[in-house]
Amino acid sequence: MSERLWYYAVDGRQEGPVPESALQQLFQSQRLRPETLVWAETMKDWMCASSVEGLLPPGSHLPPAPPIAMPVAAAFAGYAGFWKRFAACLIDGFVLMVAGFVVGFIFGMVYGAATGSVEGAEAIGNLIGVVMGWLYSALLESSPRQATLGKMALGIKVTDVDGNPISFAKATGRHFGKILSVLTLFVGFIMVGITERKQGLHDMMAGCLVVNA
Repeated sequence: MSERLWYYAVDGRQEGPVPESALQQLFQSQRLRPETLVWAETMKDWMCASSVEGLLPPGSHLPPAPPIAMPVAAAFAGYAGFWKRFAACLIDGFVLMVAGFVVGFIFGMVYGAATGSVEGAEAIGNLIGVVMGWLYSALLESSPRQATLGKMALGIKVTDVDGNPISFAKATGRHFGKILSVLTLFVGFIMVGITERKQGLHDMMAGCLVVNA
């Protein structure tokens, strides 16, 4: 029978899977401690290794380490992959397109009635579109839901690298960082599919993660 596979959390990162014997060796060598959080497929939630019966090898029950900030919330949820984020982006694009059409129609009517001309309306409309896209992303991703409508639909959210909610300023930086992800011929977005923590260039610049909610 094959060994049970385990995941463990180190410095806010999810590691594994590793066979149970390999995990026990990590505890035996003191590279992991009894308070390290672990998870296997049959478990409902992550637990301290010391709370899992029969997991720790003899002699590995060391005193707990001094309390330190060890944020691993993002690792628990798992990082959102490229295609899930791409689908969320499509939904957000559709939402912004519909909202932009409505706002643009109303703005065009008001602008035309006020000026008697449509000259300059396109430039102002484009500016309004940029502001709408910024506020849509920054306000929703820094809200308690931590997600745009597309991300909510796909069950993902944005956090900082410690797994905490992000501020409006950080969400703004992440949003405009996407400009560089575009200017790199979209390599900044492709990085989501190849980096360890599924981060795009704009995620790295803003110090953010996109994780499963």
